[in-house]
Amino acid sequence: MKNRYLIVTVISLLFVVNTSRAQTTLTQAVDFTVTDVNGVVHNLFNILNNGQHVCIDFFFDACVPCQQTSPFFKQTYTNFGCNSEDIFFIAIDLGDTDAQVIAYENTFLGGAPGYPSVSGIDGGGNAVVATYGIGAFPTYILIRPDQMIIEQDMWPIADASTFTSYFASNGLSPIACTVGINENSVFEGTSIYPNPANDYLNVKSDLTLQTYRIFNLLGEAVAGGEIISDKLDVSGLGSGIYLLEIVSGDQTGKFRFARQ
Repeated sequence: MKNRYLIVTVISLLFVVNTSRAQTTLTQAVDFTVTDVNGVVHNLFNILNNGQHVCIDFFFDACVPCQQTSPFFKQTYTNFGCNSEDIFFIAIDLGDTDAQVIAYENTFLGGAPGYPSVSGIDGGGNAVVATYGIGAFPTYILIRPDQMIIEQDMWPIADASTFTSYFASNGLSPIACTVGINENSVFEGTSIYPNPANDYLNVKSDLTLQTYRIFNLLGEAVAGGEIISDKLDVSGLGSGIYLLEIVSGDQTGKFRFARQ
């Protein structure tokens, strides 16, 4: 079994230990709202209510086993639909700032991994770690849409196939990413804001935009039409995560956004 860091005092004295116990004793998820390093707000129960499982990576930047297994988590995110299918992946940090988490991603993941990462200090991760009673790092847990924690500690992680085996035991199968999503732009010179949105989503682009469609995470089109202004009305959407599809000529781009 691989070694993991275990927090044993309130001042974060670290020891490397072997452990096989469940790293959260919870069986029922506790709701939380956090802000990732890109400024996007995520609410756990909103995601679960949209019918997705949630897989959480609890980590911190100096944790060597975290550094070793985070790339497998990133690969699994790609193998299971890039947060647009059955599983929503999110990383929750302990004790670091947004800048430190971004540096961690650049060093060990080759840049932004695609899934949201939440720092402990700036994003609210410290409170989530405390609520879930996480003491060993990394800890990977899986939460079912009915808010039950069905995997309290997926470990040891040999490679991405380990996650696949855990998910398969819970009836979840790999599915390719349906869209290529860039967190900052749709096409060259195109952006949407604010994200998360309230009643309106602004679309700014150097291109001539023609039509749009909005999909929920079940792949169902829930809104759409011609783009006649730079402001799209999303007031009729419920809280959650959506995909915005925009057409310009023979180009089609998609962008993920949250509706508060």
